Amino acid sequence: MQQPVHPIPRNRHKFHAVATIASILGLTAGIISIGGCGDAPPTTNEKPKNHNGVKLTFSCPDAPFAGAIEPMVRSWEARTGAKVTLTRDAMTPTDSADLAVISAGQLGEWAEPGHLAALPPKFRGGDHPLQWFGFLTDSADRLAEWGAKTQAIPLTGDGYLVVYRVDRFGDQATGLDFVNQFRRPLAPPATWQEFAVIAEFFAKRDKKPSLPPLPADPARAFDFFSRVASSMDRPAFSEKDLDGPKDTERLAFQFAMQTGAPRLTAPGFEDAAKWFADLHAAGCLPPAGGSDDPVAALAENRAVLALVSLDQLARLPRENGAVPARFGLASVPGSSRYFDAARGARIDVPAPGTNYVPHFSGGRLGVVRARCASPEIAFDLLAELGGPARSAELISTPGLGAGPTRSAHLAPDHILLWLGYGFDAERSKTFQDALRHYVGQTVKNPTYGLRGPDHAALTEVGGNAVRKLGTGAKPGDVLTEAMNAWNAIDAKAPNKAALVQWRKRAAGLN
Repeated sequence: MQQPVHPIPRNRHKFHAVATIASILGLTAGIISIGGCGDAPPTTNEKPKNHNGVKLTFSCPDAPFAGAIEPMVRSWEARTGAKVTLTRDAMTPTDSADLAVISAGQLGEWAEPGHLAALPPKFRGGDHPLQWFGFLTDSADRLAEWGAKTQAIPLTGDGYLVVYRVDRFGDQATGLDFVNQFRRPLAPPATWQEFAVIAEFFAKRDKKPSLPPLPADPARAFDFFSRVASSMDRPAFSEKDLDGPKDTERLAFQFAMQTGAPRLTAPGFEDAAKWFADLHAAGCLPPAGGSDDPVAALAENRAVLALVSLDQLARLPRENGAVPARFGLASVPGSSRYFDAARGARIDVPAPGTNYVPHFSGGRLGVVRARCASPEIAFDLLAELGGPARSAELISTPGLGAGPTRSAHLAPDHILLWLGYGFDAERSKTFQDALRHYVGQTVKNPTYGLRGPDHAALTEVGGNAVRKLGTGAKPGDVLTEAMNAWNAIDAKAPNKAALVQWRKRAAGLN
């Protein structure tokens, strides 16, 4: 007999739970479909376990990521017959690790001394399940290369966007005051210059800081500085704007390509340093010493807008499982002015245009040790994790802060991948649009984070210097301090030729 139909639940919490379950089921189905039927783990007619007897030690010091990939690793074990010891210990030159997950910035540290195996060509083939052709060229493919060799498989990318308080931006009196002062509507910033204007406007109006403090971590502080400098240092080039070897110096960022010398006093870096110093002078930045968490500052009404990474974005507060509407999303800003080395001048971009040059510094890479007894099998495991299906699972897990590595991750029909962050339909679309803007696939001269053998030392001293911009230090003094510290580190390089080679490879000139 037909069962009676239950009434629509009136308890809004119960209804939200039902909707959440439905969305999760849809998300799971969507993730599986992205890789195609050939990418899903086989359930019938399995191939013989041809890796029986093979033992691999896999280093993954990133605990949340290790927890996410462990079921995938065990599934691969069951299909192939290999045995994998997954350790949370960081790889060292003397340990027994066969393969590892490292940050994108660590590649040169391991590849330059010859500690890594090169990816066998078949993995880049068009018929390989890894589908290398699907990787984003500049933000994934190039970060996996060192010295004209593919030395890694991209596992996750990074991602940043601006979060702002919609309730503050939408207040009628506030908006009218802004229009009266600046003759334009109060809206999310398209440029860093607009970001500063908005921050100063709210700081004066509220008589308190409008931004979070600069990051206490030197690496995050220098990353923020680099993202601002990236769009001020050069014009964005398309494929046709670049013309072979003679343009290699136009790809220089932290260092000159021909000499390897630091460029921290170049006009773009000077403008970025002044941008931060002006924020401090206008009272936009709180004094050092408190929490530097941008999400907490936004949630507690201590900040009106902030640059936020994906791992931070996942920590926005939720109400009934969803991020409240008072938190809005916007793309990483570009700049209304950049330095054109060819003309030797700063160029103003006509409004409403913006010069946006992406900066890539994060993400995770899978690497295989040169001394691994079974390198192809180790790469086969990494190809499983970085392939279309598994990578979709990883980026759809908000707690990992995993950014896109493939064009498919940003396709409008794959928006399901980003629903786990808890935004409604409109903001989820804005979120994916912001990530599509972030990778800037049409820009062919992006900048890269420090990723040479000496990246850790350079990052620490550079970040410590940059943080002083938030305490009133003069921009010129800060850049001089960083330059001197970098020159001292450069002096420890084996020789000048090696140093120049490091700088070129770190900039993606392989």
